[in-house]
Order: sequence, then structure tokens, then C-alpha cells
Amino acid sequence: MFELREEHLVQLLDQNCFVKPSKGMVFFGLRGCLPIDLDDYSFSDKHLLQVANINYLNPRCTLGQWVPGKGFAVFPGSTVPSQTYVSKAKSRNGMGANQLLTGFYEDYRKGVHHAGSRSGHEAFRQVNKLPIRRTADDLDFDVHDRVEFMSPFDNLHSAWSMGVSDGYASAGCQVVVGYPKCKSRKNQPNTGAWKAFHGNAYALPQDSFSYFLLEGRDAQKVALNGTSSLTARLRYGSKGKLVTRLQEELRKKKFYEGRLDMDFGVRTLLAVLNFQATHFGLEASDGIVGPNTATALNLTLPTIKDHAPLEELVGEPSTPIFSELHNPLQ
Repeated sequence: MFELREEHLVQLLDQNCFVKPSKGMVFFGLRGCLPIDLDDYSFSDKHLLQVANINYLNPRCTLGQWVPGKGFAVFPGSTVPSQTYVSKAKSRNGMGANQLLTGFYEDYRKGVHHAGSRSGHEAFRQVNKLPIRRTADDLDFDVHDRVEFMSPFDNLHSAWSMGVSDGYASAGCQVVVGYPKCKSRKNQPNTGAWKAFHGNAYALPQDSFSYFLLEGRDAQKVALNGTSSLTARLRYGSKGKLVTRLQEELRKKKFYEGRLDMDFGVRTLLAVLNFQATHFGLEASDGIVGPNTATALNLTLPTIKDHAPLEELVGEPSTPIFSELHNPLQ
């Protein structure tokens, strides 16, 4: 068990060279991690969490909503597909189920998941191309599974789930425990954690939400780190001069032919995966630039000692983030 504080979310952004939000609400996911209090959806500057083993049968992840400077809320859910879909996809060379790589993703936009169907419901649609893994050899996902970059329509929606002991519905989408308001449920209200998650976001004038996804153990390490410095990491969605230096080193070694653009996008990801597979073997090709990969590339990862004050992430104090009619922070 560990206590995740708002300052730790800032540190996770810093450590991974993710762009810091300037205003509004941000979504985040922690894979393999659950809230201790599964029914507490309140906004606070801290929450208790615990690392959990992914089993593809039950929700074993945390989805979060964060308004910098005003706290964050956590919800049980899943960031991996359920075994029902993975099993069916296995016989189709992995087509039909996927697992999103960790990283920073922009533009989860208000919209309808499964529009036109009886299960269609208000959710958060993602239509951009994303880096995903597909498995064709077993019923879980690991570094041996192929990476594709495509538009899998991995939205963020209701899990159709009673709780963390129940099953859930996801072929690769990010899902929150609960049931949605939709025709197949005779338009009964949203339930469970999904009711709170949906209500918080849909009460805002904000239409698009950024989302960063990490492993639960990443958050645990930062939370338990104390005052020690953190070593930077680079992964999909990282931005900045350190990414350019990574691209330069990959180019020197003939693994990267793209632009030096400070953006860890698909070309940089594929270059890192190929470099790792060549130098360490496929079992080490996770697409994340940590100390071992950096050393092999002659790249120095800086330590993150002085974190930006939380106040720097907050917009103008006079600018209301939530409507006066519905403020989930009250």
C-alpha cells in the first residue's frame, strides 16, 4: 500500500518528460494498481492505492481525474482488454483485441462509444493513431507481442462491471467500473464509479482531455521515493530536448531516420524497440528508455531533483474550472 499525493503526479510528469497541463482536467491511468477505498470518488490531494496483479479477468487498474492544484479522484477500472476478447482475437492473429502502450495521449474527446448501437453511451472517444500490442500466442501481453501503430478506436468508457471481483467489457479501451446509461439498459442512469467519472467530466465546458498511462509500480516508486532524486525516463509521448538527443543517438547508430523534433512519436518508438531488440534481445524491447538503454546509446538521463511548483500547473485563479452548477471538488 502507498499514499499517492498530487505532488507525485507532478513528479511522474517530470520524470517522463510529459507536457504539463496548463489548465482544466487531465485523465490518468495506473495499470496494475487499485484504490484501497473502492467507493471513494472524492477529489483530494492524496489517496491510498495498492499494486495489483493484472489477470485479464477482473478490473485491476486505476483511472484518475486530476485538476492541478485542486486535487484528484481515483476510480477502479481496467487499462487492458478482458480475456474474453483476447481469447477470441488469439485465433485471428491478435486482431480484435489490443493493449495500449504506456505513454501520454492527447484528445480523449467527449462523444458516444458504440454510436448507433443499443449499448452506445456518452464516453470519451479517441480516434488518433495509437501504439498498441497484439498477442497471437497466448492470453496476455508482453514484450514478445508485436507493436502496431493504428487507430483501434480505443475509447474510455463504462466497464459494464459491478466491481473488481466481476468481469468487465474491453477489447482494448480504457474502462471504469460501473454501468452506462444507454438503450439496452432502458436509459437507466449511470452507476458506480462510472457515474462519478462521467459526471465530473461532462459537467465541464472542456471537451478534450489528455491522458497519461503508466504502470502502478511507477507511481509506487515515486510515492515511496521520499526526497531522493528521480532519473528521467523517455517513452511514447515524451517531449523536449532530451528526446532530440535520443533521436540524435539513434540516428548515429542507423536506427532512426526521422526528424529531430523533440517528440517521442511512432518513429522514435519503433527505433527504440528495434535498438533494444538488437542490443538486448526481444525480451527487453519495451520501448522505454531507462538507464540500460540510455547507457547503450551513450545518452545521459538527467536526475529530476527540483520539481516545478504545483502552482505553475494551475491556470489563472480567476478562471473557473468547473461550472457553478456541478463542482465535484466541493
